[in-house]
This record gives sequence, structure tokens and C-alpha cells, in this order.
Amino acid sequence: MKKRAFTLIELLVVIAVIAVLMAILIPALNKVREQARQKSCASQIRQQVFAFTMYANENDGKLPLPKHTGYWLWDLDIQTVNFMLDSGMSKEMFYCPSNASMIKDIDHFWTFNCDWDAQKQRLTGSSGSFIVSGYCYVLDDEKGQRTKNVPIRNAQNKTGPKKWPRTIHEKNAANIELCVDATLSEEDSSMKYGYKFGDIIGGTWSQIQVTDRTSHLKSVEEPLGGNIGFLGGHVEWRHFRDMESRYGGPAFWW
Repeated sequence: MKKRAFTLIELLVVIAVIAVLMAILIPALNKVREQARQKSCASQIRQQVFAFTMYANENDGKLPLPKHTGYWLWDLDIQTVNFMLDSGMSKEMFYCPSNASMIKDIDHFWTFNCDWDAQKQRLTGSSGSFIVSGYCYVLDDEKGQRTKNVPIRNAQNKTGPKKWPRTIHEKNAANIELCVDATLSEEDSSMKYGYKFGDIIGGTWSQIQVTDRTSHLKSVEEPLGGNIGFLGGHVEWRHFRDMESRYGGPAFWW
């Protein structure tokens, strides 16, 4: 009995069906993966808020404030980082799992004037040394200059009043943002929304040739949104449509 083989047309039909199924399933799988990363990210932000609260409880209620307003919102001094590590955090928790470009910094931290002691699992360096975290911290500076001179942009729109907190005893702590996903943009009128996200060029590009990054990107032109950790201890997902440019240039959004 002669065996019947697939014809070329039948083979092409099978290939076409597989291609259609892949086109349907891959976006769905990517969406599920991103949702899992968002939940993991929320857990990391919650842990950071908890570490900040522990720090404040040991320092008369004061949050770990940056030395001056020249730092970007994701710069964190090494004394605070070491305290957070001692509280139970790991290096991985300082970088959003959705941010593939910054995750590479986990091995050694993105450090300035400091080094990672692998044996002691701590950072060493002089006063003023810091890391670039994968998250941003909505904090007043040590001298209170942000509260006095740098109002948060669009502070009354969409998601309520904004402020630079200094202590854990701020009024209405449940609505005060403390730790947020990195969502940065460089203004560009040719782009959708007037801003470009993702591979933005920040203020350090001319010095160290490193581009800064945004987490949870839907496309180069639009983030999905970000997790917001509040002084009161809870974390919420905020869609990008509810975010606004709040500080600095390139602009930090939350």
C-alpha cells in the first residue's frame, strides 16, 4: 500500500496555522510575564518602604534624606543602602524586574565613589557616595530646600496633592508617595505625548556615556505605568494616563 505524504500546500497551511497561533499566544504570554513582574516589583517597593520606616523608627522619625537637591530621585547614599540591606533586603530588590537595562547593575550596583564588599555584603566609600537605584524616592533634601524652593509639578492634578516628606509623621501618610517606579522622559516635540521614554538621554550622558531607563514600557513612546509605594506602607499600581511630569529634567513622572 502506497503511503500518502504531505503536499507542499498542506505543509504551508500547517506552517501558516502555527504562525497565526504564535502571533496570538506570544503577546498574551508577554502580558502575563509583565503582570508577574509588576507584582514582584510591587513587593520590592513595599520592602523598601518598610526599610525606610525602620530607618525612621531608629532616627527620631526622620526619613533618610539626600544631602542636596542636585541628586536625581533614584540616587541613594550608601549609609541608607547598607541600612536597607541590614533590614533584610537584597541587591536585587533595588532594581525593577521589568527594567532589563538596569537589572545588569545588580551584580555590583550602579555606584559612585563607592565599592561593593562581596564578603561583608555591604558598600564601602566616603561620605557623599551613592548608588543609582532602579527606583525613585520622593523625599525632601536634608536642608529642606525641596520643600522651600522646588514644588512638585502638577501637584494638584489627577492623583491628589503632592509633597516632599521628611518624617514618617507626615499628615495623611496613606496618600503621600515615597518610593516609585522609575518613569523618566526627555522632552521631544516630535514624539507622541511630547516626550520620549525608555532610551532617554539624561544629564550624565556626556560624562559617562550611559543612557537612563524607564521601567514597565509599553513602547519607546509610552510606559504602561508604575508601582507607587506610600508612606503609609501600601503599594498601588498607577496607569501612565494618571501620571504626570513631576520633577526635574529629564522629567521624573509618577
